[in-house]
Amino acid sequence: MMTRVRNGLVFLVVLAGLRSPLALADTQQVAVSVKADVNVERAWEILSDFSVAHNYVPGLSKTEIVSAQRSGIGAHRRVYDEDGGFVEETIIEWQPGVGFVIKLHDGEDPMAPFERAEFSYRLSPLETDKTLIRLMMTVEVPLGVVGATLSEWFVLPVVEDNLVQVAAGMKHYYETGQAATDEDRERLAGTVTVIPADTGQESLE
Repeated sequence: MMTRVRNGLVFLVVLAGLRSPLALADTQQVAVSVKADVNVERAWEILSDFSVAHNYVPGLSKTEIVSAQRSGIGAHRRVYDEDGGFVEETIIEWQPGVGFVIKLHDGEDPMAPFERAEFSYRLSPLETDKTLIRLMMTVEVPLGVVGATLSEWFVLPVVEDNLVQVAAGMKHYYETGQAATDEDRERLAGTVTVIPADTGQESLE
């Protein structure tokens, strides 16, 4: 697994150097789901708090909301890694009680090496006191078919691994109210389902 992660990171760096405004882009998606033992109202209360991502996303040290608006379309945050680097995230779709979509960016530019990078959260009620959490990463990679093929080999497996860890961390945090550790995420990773690429995830609309 570590070799695949390293290969993915190397590819990301190379692709970032090749990105061009004129390059053809190909859209790709990775999605996962997990069941949390909490009702959907409580799940939305937690999810809609835009300041708590570091409590379930692996590798994050803190979350900082940098906009005056703290929720809804236009709310903007920075999520910091343990070395002090950060990714900017801004809400671009918002449906109360259901979920939202964020774009990942660096100032006015999309998060490198992508032409577009978006992350969606969606909640669905199950039986009493249970909620289905669905996460989806949508990216556009440059270089057309070549970029898409290389991404399928090296990038999407890393994205999938990360989404599984995020979903496992959310399950722990939503059920216990305690920040997830790497051990918690590994323990719960087996409860996460990877959604087939051709199934995708419906829009929030």
